[in-house]
Amino acid sequence: MLKISLAAAVLLTVSGCATQNDWGAVGGSKSDAVVRLSYELGALDKHTPDESDGLKLAKLRCGYWGFSGAKPFDVETKTCADEQCRSYTITKEYQCVD
Repeated sequence: MLKISLAAAVLLTVSGCATQNDWGAVGGSKSDAVVRLSYELGALDKHTPDESDGLKLAKLRCGYWGFSGAKPFDVETKTCADEQCRSYTITKEYQCVD
């Protein structure tokens, strides 16, 4: 019984630390032709989303504004997603292009 309780406690603890690590649109500006995407990365996460998936999403979002493509900027930002920095938000901007 103790093993089951311990396993349940570990499972609940680990699942509470799960992060979303797929690209998601978090902002941008049609007038500046810039799309901002981000994903969350936990301290123990080994998986990062594929850059090509980010570019596909950026092209799709730019397409909503009438642009034919997107080009990534060279810099991405990494900020703490919580007070203890147990996870980070990685943000990258893309320039919409014709």
